[in-house]
Amino acid sequence: MIFLGFFWDLTSRQRSVRNIGKYVAINHYPPSFREIGTMVGIASSSTISENLNKMDENGYVSRGRPRTLKVNKTAS
Repeated sequence: MIFLGFFWDLTSRQRSVRNIGKYVAINHYPPSFREIGTMVGIASSSTISENLNKMDENGYVSRGRPRTLKVNKTAS
């Protein structure tokens, strides 16, 4: 599980993206905010949104309508 207090360090971000990518690979659709929160151990949808916005700005994910989260970069 990833604690998002350290979310901005590259390793944590890359692990978060990996978790989202794995979820999509298994389920064939992106996770909801609640499902992302469960994966990373936080309940606040606003914190999840802030982190996804930052990941979107940095090119790690692309966001559109609900359930249209796309992983662009993964950890090497």
